[in-house]
Amino acid sequence: MAVKTYSKKRDGNVYLSPHFQVKEFACKDGSDTIKINTALITALEKLYDRLDCRAINITSGYRTPSHSAAVGGYRTDQHTKGNAADITCKKKDGSLFSSNQICCALEDMNHNGGVGRINKTYAVHVDVRGYKCWFDETNGEKTTNSWYDYLGIQKPEKAPEPEKPSSVPAPADGRGDVDGDGKVTTADAREALRAAVGLEELTDEQKKKADLDGDGSISTADAREILRKATGLD
Repeated sequence: MAVKTYSKKRDGNVYLSPHFQVKEFACKDGSDTIKINTALITALEKLYDRLDCRAINITSGYRTPSHSAAVGGYRTDQHTKGNAADITCKKKDGSLFSSNQICCALEDMNHNGGVGRINKTYAVHVDVRGYKCWFDETNGEKTTNSWYDYLGIQKPEKAPEPEKPSSVPAPADGRGDVDGDGKVTTADAREALRAAVGLEELTDEQKKKADLDGDGSISTADAREILRKATGLD
C-alpha cells in the first residue's frame, strides 16, 4: 500500500485508474491537499468490475482532520489517512445498487479492510486499513464477520462474475494493440493510460496504435476506449 499526496488545483483532472480521477477524492471543505492510498483505487476498480457498474460515485474521500470531526468522524479516522471512501454504485440502467448488495459484493471479493453500511439504502464506506473490520452504522456500528449472515441473505454457491472478455483480437490495423501481442487487452489500456498521464513513454508505433481518435496525441479518452474494446463494451 502506498499513500500519495496530490494537489486538487494541479492534479485534479489526473486519472488514477480508468474510472477514477484525483478530484473525486477531494475534501469537501475546499482544501487543496488530497491523500489517496493506491490500494483503495485498486479495491474500487475491483468492485466496479465485480458489480459491472456504470459508475461509482465518491460521496466522501479524503478528509482533513478538522472536517472529518465536523461531519461526525474522527480526527484520525481512515478518511484522514487517505485510506477510505464513502460510495454509491450505479447500475447500467442508471438505478443504484443497494448498500446490502455492495456489502455482499465486497464480502465475495474477500475484502480485507473496512466495510461499513452507512445507511439502509445505497451508501457504503470502504477502506484499506489492512485488516478486516465490517460494521453497520445503522445499528450502533455493530460488527459482523459475514454480511450474508448478518443481513439474512442466501449466499450463492459461487458468486456471479461479469460475463465479459478481458481481451479481443486486434483489428487488421492494430489499433488498440499497444503492446503488439495481437490482442486488445486491459494491459493495453493501462499502457495507454500511463502514457496519457506522463508515466510511460511509448514508441512511435505504439503511439499510433494507442491514438484511437487520431488526434495525434494519447489521452485518457483513448485509454478508456481501449478498455471498452478489451472488455467487449464496444
